[in-house]
Amino acid sequence: MASDLEVTAARWNEADSFRETSLQLFEDPENRETIRRLGRLLYNLGTDTTRDPGTESSIRVELRAVAADLRYTAGFCTEVGGSAQRCSLNPADEVLARFGGKLARKLGALVESIEAALS
Repeated sequence: MASDLEVTAARWNEADSFRETSLQLFEDPENRETIRRLGRLLYNLGTDTTRDPGTESSIRVELRAVAADLRYTAGFCTEVGGSAQRCSLNPADEVLARFGGKLARKLGALVESIEAALS
C-alpha cells in the first residue's frame, strides 16, 4: 500500500506553474486548461536555460520558494476564513470557512519554521 507521501508525490506535477487558487477565477474549464498548458510551457522554457546558481545552495533557494508559496496559500486561507465574518453563509460553508482560517494559522507556523531553519 502506498504511503500518503507517495500518493501526494504521484499527483504533483512540477510543471504546473499556476496555482489552482488563481485558476478557479476562470469559469470556463477550457480556459483553465489553456492557462495550465501555458504554465507548463513557461516552466519548460525556464528549465531549458542555464541558470546562474549564485552563492546560495539550490536547496535553500527551493525552500525559500516553498515558504513563499505557503505564505501565499496562508493568505488565501485567511481570506477564506474571513468569509465567516464578512458573508452570510449556510452552516456547512461557515464551518468550512472557519476551517480555512485554522489552516491559515497552521500554514503560517509552517512558513515560520521553514524560515527559522533557513536562518
